[in-house]
Amino acid sequence: MTNDNCRYVYLPSIPPKIKGFVMEEDGYYTVVLNPALSADTTKKTKLHEIKHILRRDFDNADCNQVESDVRGA
Repeated sequence: MTNDNCRYVYLPSIPPKIKGFVMEEDGYYTVVLNPALSADTTKKTKLHEIKHILRRDFDNADCNQVESDVRGA
């Protein structure tokens, strides 16, 4: 993963409960973040989403297990 294939965007319409998520298409990653977050929470959310990218979690159908694994890792 490099800066050439990963970008960060802030989406104001994300519900407050959602801190962020990542999407992958053809080897390019978009990390979507909630702009209402504090700087510290934004940093933690970015790191959390990067873990998903590095673990290649996009092919796993069990989202609950993926989230549990990333939080415990």
